[in-house]
Amino acid sequence: MDYDNLLTFLLDKPDIEASSQHYNNSDVIAVTFLAGEQEVTLFHFLEEEFSALPTFHLFQASKFGQLAHVLPVEGDLGWICVNQQDSVSVNFECPELAFYESIRRHIKLLTQLICDSEFNKMELLREFQSSWNQQISFLLDKKETISKLFCALSSHKVTELTLLKPKNMQGFILQQSHVSLSSDKEESLELFFDCNGRKELKDSFAVSIPLGSISPFMKNGFDGMKEWLFESLQTVSPDVKKRLQSTLYHWRRKEFWLILSFMTPSGVAWIGICLISKTKKHFPRTLEKSTQWKVKPFSLELFNQELILPRSGANLTLISKKVVLVGCGSVGCEVAHKLASAGIGNLTLIDPDTYTTSNLYRHRLEHHYLGLNKAHAIADQLYLQFPWLKCSSLPPTFYKNSTLLNLRTPELLNNYDLIIIAIGSPTHERLFHNYLSQLSSPPSVIYTWLEGYGIGGHAVLDVGTSSGCLRCAYVDPETGKRGLASNLNFFKPDQNIVKNYAGCGEMYIPYGAIHSTQTAVMASDLAVRYLEGKITESKKVSWKGEEHDALEQGIELSPRFEIFNSSLKKLPLHHPLCDCCNREKGITFYHNNTTLIISNSVYERILTFKQTQDEDLESAGLLIGYQKSSDTIWVDRITEPKRTDIRKRCSFKLDAKAHQKEVDNAFEQSEQLLGYIGTWHTHPEPIPTPSSIDNIDWKTHTKDNPDRQLFFIIAGTTQLVVYSLISGKLVQLAQLKQEET
Repeated sequence: MDYDNLLTFLLDKPDIEASSQHYNNSDVIAVTFLAGEQEVTLFHFLEEEFSALPTFHLFQASKFGQLAHVLPVEGDLGWICVNQQDSVSVNFECPELAFYESIRRHIKLLTQLICDSEFNKMELLREFQSSWNQQISFLLDKKETISKLFCALSSHKVTELTLLKPKNMQGFILQQSHVSLSSDKEESLELFFDCNGRKELKDSFAVSIPLGSISPFMKNGFDGMKEWLFESLQTVSPDVKKRLQSTLYHWRRKEFWLILSFMTPSGVAWIGICLISKTKKHFPRTLEKSTQWKVKPFSLELFNQELILPRSGANLTLISKKVVLVGCGSVGCEVAHKLASAGIGNLTLIDPDTYTTSNLYRHRLEHHYLGLNKAHAIADQLYLQFPWLKCSSLPPTFYKNSTLLNLRTPELLNNYDLIIIAIGSPTHERLFHNYLSQLSSPPSVIYTWLEGYGIGGHAVLDVGTSSGCLRCAYVDPETGKRGLASNLNFFKPDQNIVKNYAGCGEMYIPYGAIHSTQTAVMASDLAVRYLEGKITESKKVSWKGEEHDALEQGIELSPRFEIFNSSLKKLPLHHPLCDCCNREKGITFYHNNTTLIISNSVYERILTFKQTQDEDLESAGLLIGYQKSSDTIWVDRITEPKRTDIRKRCSFKLDAKAHQKEVDNAFEQSEQLLGYIGTWHTHPEPIPTPSSIDNIDWKTHTKDNPDRQLFFIIAGTTQLVVYSLISGKLVQLAQLKQEET
């Protein structure tokens, strides 16, 4: 690092007084400025290179009193926490700019802290817990160790705690730490903390105490900490004081472990202080009575749902959700783990298979689970990692036949908020869906699978109360009828994808852990968003991989693979040609061999724009639909007037870009099924007739779209009419009477 060049750069800055100095046998860059009437000096100890924003120490820190974001270090220096180092890209090729920016941040912060005592106090409170944890390491002698306590406590009230010793000082962090549990301790927490074999800490008492309005100022040293403690204990409420009479003040002990909580601008802060005596004594109620007690802070790690789940990225609201997962293979095991890590509180696993060596490289289970049932093994593994998860597997008696088909009982289905199926068996999935479609209130289901050779994976969310179902994913894109292969697949149907390793019992679909994990993450995200209420309608989602490995094996790709460019986008599942969920009737208009059907919902929506009042303005939009058969077009939806359209009593100019965007979205989300098929608008007359402007406009639209038959709807005050240009002539389509349909 060229500090000579840096110093030259700083000397040219009129707002900074910088110099090169020597401090305690170290070379430093000193920066001096005024904070109010006080002179402040910062030291930067020279570094070989900048890998982050430069740091500074406050010289003679004690003369400024206790400042937020300033931690004491050796000598009379204070280390200043001002630069957020994460996610910061430093221009190391021009370090003087980084240096100057860091100086400006330090000057701004310290000036506020020194000149504004209220701001300093609020910052001390806001950062209390963080600065506490950093300061206690400075207070202790280097030979002393800081005891670490994991405290399973969920309430902000006086609570007696069972205090357990470390289990193995040579083991992992949990085994090396103390543990405290409340009297209503959960079995899962005892298992998580490996409490079996731990011994209670003799002659000790642990209690949590909610403090009142504390002072953020604390003198250096243990005497200052003790003084702060007894001042803070005087702030407790009368109810807390009464509870302490029968808990803390009742016992004679050598050690009192205090878990203190109090409100700060950042939320509830939790810290730990231990009072230690050589002999058993009652807890000293005042500072004057504590002369024979030694105070020692300990590192406190609070362990409860409200803190751990959100801090870990989980959603606390999902703790009440119940999910059943059918299939615990390479995809299913990842789904189970992702759901647990998202905060799902109740997970039931179903799979009859055992874990074998052939699963090792694409499964989450460890080697010691070999030979065990997959569902049972995963439940055991998750139970150990996620202490508030209730994870179980169904008993072996459930696995008489197909595990999925055994779920076809309302008693089982009604227990769950969501069913996830990861078995890769289309026949069983369709049989299961056929059963669900006959229920009055079917549950929501996610079906997920992946294809071999890294070509891709898919997930379908079938929400029983919305349009779109599993059968929508089986409508043949060429015939419009329901097929046997999913229309989401990237491989053409009726191909041999599996590999044969050593006979019929050793066939498998080639894919790796990356592919199964990507599919599972995609399906899990769909599940979590549904359970959070962020998705309420049926959706489909796919990821698309590379085709090279598949083509080398001579496998043919489906047309969808060629056109698909919406990886990981959650698209509507509903397919207009699905014979299961698309049962909406429509109004039919025809002329010779040309037929247009307007769905009832679209027909009624257009009529809401009728110009029945003198002040009503003209409305217009585009028709979006699809070809239902060779001579029949179905209007599926319309675009409606926009704020950016120009509307008058007898004219209308639509914002072409805004309306076209809706058409494009429908085209993309339906994977090229839906498209533009004409226009609609209103007239302030009972039986509308086309104007000369309409005729010109329609001819232009038809000329610009020679590849499709367009239709033009006019809604009058009493009648709706449909026109089309057929063989170059404008004709009106006749409406089919309702009894004729």
